[in-house]
Amino acid sequence: MTDAQPDTLSEIRREIDRIDEAMHLLLMERGAVIDRLIEIKRTAATGSAFRPQREADMMRRLAARHQGRLPLATAEHLWRTIIATFTHVQSPFTVHVEQGSDALGMHDLARFHLGFDVPLVGHGTPQRVIQAVAGSTGDLGLVRISAEPGSAWWEALGGEGGPQVMARLPFLARGSHPAPAPALVVARPLGEAAASETTVWAIEHESETAPDDGAETLASVKRNGRLLRLAAAHGETPPAEHARRLGGYASPLAA
Repeated sequence: MTDAQPDTLSEIRREIDRIDEAMHLLLMERGAVIDRLIEIKRTAATGSAFRPQREADMMRRLAARHQGRLPLATAEHLWRTIIATFTHVQSPFTVHVEQGSDALGMHDLARFHLGFDVPLVGHGTPQRVIQAVAGSTGDLGLVRISAEPGSAWWEALGGEGGPQVMARLPFLARGSHPAPAPALVVARPLGEAAASETTVWAIEHESETAPDDGAETLASVKRNGRLLRLAAAHGETPPAEHARRLGGYASPLAA
């Protein structure tokens, strides 16, 4: 080791400390801005502070500018935790998670996107998740996307003020994602905060075979010679004549 190296290492460590302090100060500054936002919202709309379209836009900007050694998934996790934590500070909420056959994967998905400050409650079926969200003010639900589920659970979605699909996870979709379990986020109607780039539909077909209508089949169940299908299609045009709208989400960003 040369004489110059210890000084160089010390300089680098001081630079790291400076950056760490700056990040902490900025987080506290963000918290102060959230305090101002909470004061404004006391005289404005109440309910869920979840803003899926805004979050999607933030994640797209994050992915577009990201470079360097830090894995994108790590940056996404940090930002997601910050967003979820401050959202919870604005308006406390619980996330109801379907456990089912992949309880660990769903737990990892929830914690990756929400951190550890937002409380999680596990449920055995998607219907129980939807029921819990329906009985809340601003809670969210996570339901696993399974091609052949045990029931047409999406029949419980929709209706006047009832829970709808609001997001799809993971959003930054990659084969190496650390929390790859596919899931839909359900919540009570969010008005202008909702995302609708991709619309989700409940479709009942006269036969057990789905036509080539251009929509992605998220899940399907055969019942009495008919096919009950949960489908997603870009835009808001129904893929079938009697399709029932069940919400929508910002289109995930592929690697």
